[in-house]
Amino acid sequence: IRQRGPLVTSTPPGFSTLHLAMSGQRSILPGFAVDVSHQEVDQILTELEEIYRNQPTEWLGVRDIGHMLAHMWYEDMDEFEDAIKGPFDDFVKALPHCETKVEGSKLLFRVKPPAPVAERRQLTLTFEVREGADLHRILLKSPDAVVHIPKIEFEIGADSKRAINSIYNHIAVAKMNLGMHAEANAAVMPAEQHLRILETLEELSQLLDVEEPFTVVVKDPSGLSELKPADGANFEWGAQAVDSEAAQEAAGALMHAPLPDAD
Repeated sequence: IRQRGPLVTSTPPGFSTLHLAMSGQRSILPGFAVDVSHQEVDQILTELEEIYRNQPTEWLGVRDIGHMLAHMWYEDMDEFEDAIKGPFDDFVKALPHCETKVEGSKLLFRVKPPAPVAERRQLTLTFEVREGADLHRILLKSPDAVVHIPKIEFEIGADSKRAINSIYNHIAVAKMNLGMHAEANAAVMPAEQHLRILETLEELSQLLDVEEPFTVVVKDPSGLSELKPADGANFEWGAQAVDSEAAQEAAGALMHAPLPDAD
């Protein structure tokens, strides 16, 4: 996280960005104001993508995969959907890296294959948050992406892994990480720096309350970041995309595993 004054790291050592959030924050699902833990969402996404990669067909039944996931951790589908605070169909529809379609009466989905780096451009994505509902939009932040909030000169830096979450939770996790850093280092931190961090925490709280409109700018040299829904956002494409090793791994994780050769 970059704020006014000295640079502060976004994630304390030994912690994952998604795993730091605690209950009481908003779900990644649009329209839901109750919490789903980041660790639980991360686990569901990991298993969903792993199942998809190992299936030979491009489109899979949403409910079929939902039942597979439910039986990994829950008694049944009802308990699973209670845990994610809504229908699994809506969960999948909210994911920026997934597409859905209906065939007959069945909802199908696929994980969109990322374009090769040679076909991608660096991305600057700009979106203005005007009301609370805008914070429920889902941002897929690639490992190389940096999120800027010019209004308070705040930055969420690049991470070692992709993060899929609501704009609300991206900011809330960054706020919590910064607060943890301030608390852990209060005894050795200069008073002036500690005060600046406390001021920044208050400003982040005001952003989450959307007391005034503010702009979110995502700068992604890999071009893999996405926003859903994307209406009202500005996508500016620049030079040839550049992938870090982490971005290459994130892109590769979305591809189907190769099928075995026929005998």
